Amino acid sequence: MGTNVHSFQIGERAWNLFAPMPVSSLSESTMKELQVALTEQLKRPNGPTPELTKLLKKVGAEAREKNIKPEELIVIFKQLWNSLAESLRPQNPEQQERVRQNLVTLCIQAYYAE
Repeated sequence: MGTNVHSFQIGERAWNLFAPMPVSSLSESTMKELQVALTEQLKRPNGPTPELTKLLKKVGAEAREKNIKPEELIVIFKQLWNSLAESLRPQNPEQQERVRQNLVTLCIQAYYAE
């Protein structure tokens, strides 16, 4: 009894789709500022703090300057947010999710702002 084994080849496009993304290409100082601001935001889940809104504009500009793709920026943002949210264990996860979605929108707007 023979077995018919087909080799599975991944095209370059598919590989790029599933290839690991860099953790961050943003500067270390920007990442630290973002971590502090997101930690404060998680403690105040009512809406984006003015400081975070301002920082997201800086983050968006830096990402553009460093040719970070918008989807990579969102991955960086969500990874940081999720790691902080896990450690803080929010009281109201649904409200935190709404705030996160709002912040992702602000991040995208900041990225495309001139």
